[in-house]
Amino acid sequence: MEWIRGIDANGDGKISRQELRAALKRLGLRCTTLRSWLAVGRIDRNQNHLIDSDDEVEMKLLVEYMKKHWNIVVDD
Repeated sequence: MEWIRGIDANGDGKISRQELRAALKRLGLRCTTLRSWLAVGRIDRNQNHLIDSDDEVEMKLLVEYMKKHWNIVVDD
């Protein structure tokens, strides 16, 4: 989970599409713009176009999404 919290590059407590895209690029994934757009759209519960990293439900949704769609497993 620390890795996921580390995605928040500016430390505002939220993961933007751009921050998620940069993290996916560092992992060597392709189509990062589309992947980050789809992920945030699926996970963002309050429709602010951000994943609120202090929202435990959204963080669990991100972990599940990463495992299901990108085959990335993140340990707690």
